[in-house]
Amino acid sequence: MSQDDIDRLVGDRRLVHESFDDHQVAGFWSKAASAFADAQVAGLSTDTAFQTAYRACLQATLAVLATRGLRVKSTAGHFTAFYTLQKLGDERLRTIAVQFDELRTTRSESVYEPTDDADLEEQLRVALAALAAGLPVLREWITNARPTLGTLLATPSIVTRNSP
Repeated sequence: MSQDDIDRLVGDRRLVHESFDDHQVAGFWSKAASAFADAQVAGLSTDTAFQTAYRACLQATLAVLATRGLRVKSTAGHFTAFYTLQKLGDERLRTIAVQFDELRTTRSESVYEPTDDADLEEQLRVALAALAAGLPVLREWITNARPTLGTLLATPSIVTRNSP
């Protein structure tokens, strides 16, 4: 773990140390798994599916951070969550966090700027692929860190989303 980076974020009040019990961590994970499944529902608009997939990325990240006793302050932004995930000292987590953070830019643009549907559809495919590859790794990391969570964490469902 890059403890200096995390300590700096705590000092800046962007992160706080907090104890989370297994059910609280599982609650974050459940939100991530549900959002991932919801993002794959046929008939959703591309924008809604993308926003939902992005939310799954964020919730899964929050579950990992909670496992480590870290909470992102709501005023700190999503960047802090993904940046902290990169700093936990595991190359697999860093790779996933970078992918999730790249989606943050698209998410912001899709909210605040006019978007091209073809570009957003491509970003949705990227997001779903990142989740399909990343969620099992994050789940494994969480259960290795806290074996008691093994039975509480749903295995995310991967389905093929039909284009609207």
